[in-house]
Amino acid sequence: MTLPWKTAAFFLLTGLLVHCATTPLPEGELFHPVTEDGYPLSLEHFPANPGATARKYPIILCHGFMASRNYFKMNGSRSLAMELQARGYDVWLLDLRGRPDAGSPSVFFGDYTYNYNMDDYIRQDMDTAISFVLARTGKDGVNWVGHSMGGMIAYARIGSYGETRIKNLITLGSPFLFTTPTRNLNTWNSLGICNSILPVLPMGSLARLERHSCISLSPDKYLMDMFWYPDNLPEGMLDTMKEHVANNIAPGVIEQFAGAVEKGDVRSIDGEINYTRNLGNIKIPVLLVGGRRDHLGSPYMLREIYERLGSQDRTLFIASRANGQQEDYGHTDLFVGIHAFEDILPVVLEWLDERN
Repeated sequence: MTLPWKTAAFFLLTGLLVHCATTPLPEGELFHPVTEDGYPLSLEHFPANPGATARKYPIILCHGFMASRNYFKMNGSRSLAMELQARGYDVWLLDLRGRPDAGSPSVFFGDYTYNYNMDDYIRQDMDTAISFVLARTGKDGVNWVGHSMGGMIAYARIGSYGETRIKNLITLGSPFLFTTPTRNLNTWNSLGICNSILPVLPMGSLARLERHSCISLSPDKYLMDMFWYPDNLPEGMLDTMKEHVANNIAPGVIEQFAGAVEKGDVRSIDGEINYTRNLGNIKIPVLLVGGRRDHLGSPYMLREIYERLGSQDRTLFIASRANGQQEDYGHTDLFVGIHAFEDILPVVLEWLDERN
């Protein structure tokens, strides 16, 4: 029996729509504070659950290199953001400049474009976000939880600019020196040639196009596996990240990160400040969380960062089977992995509770 072409097309289209359906995420109250140089940010607020134990400081969660705040809530009630809220923390999810919810930059013209770098995150965006949260909460400090680049910029601001409003720091898979860069990282860094060709690296646009067309447009699998360990992601998580998380990358951010990999340490765009060298200035409590399979913030890098910190209260935790976890973790699966709720979140929550 042969189906009429219209019927076959209907079933094909229905199948694509089901496969490519958007997964809803929890939604908090959204604010858009503007930096001194005119860029809007996004801060999504999830107030502490009524009846939960009150905590000393609010928490700012900051995303990584080509991501947005949404991946802190992708597992719903089992996500890092929702679990923190349930335990009495006042939670704020930060989108740095260039993320679409605050208005995507223009490619060539407009009030703001992709003409920014990591220094702008460190000097402008962090200051604006912390000031806004403290003004709204009436507190005198925050806990900062940064994944990947979200931790890197915190290291830089605290160590090199004397930021005192961050009272406790947690970094998740955050590299900050590159004396032993992985092969995956060197391969990714070769994309720096795009800076001389493209006004923006359209990773977010490509990811969403791939998500809705269901046609593979991703770069080489080996290259992308640097950002996660595929076998440790729940079914459908990659599609959810393509839809809600992936973001375009500004050439200045790529240039500054590439320079760090080439030189071995993180510096200001003009080379005047060696952020890595100032790790010793960080005296606050720090928890460094990494994954055994992380090719971006590798255990070797994290161990060296741990040794250079000036804090007397510092903890290094590597998620691996050898340490009792159910998997050897990669980069992003540190908090969206299949068993992250049981393996990683308790470590983060216990550490925070002891200091709040």
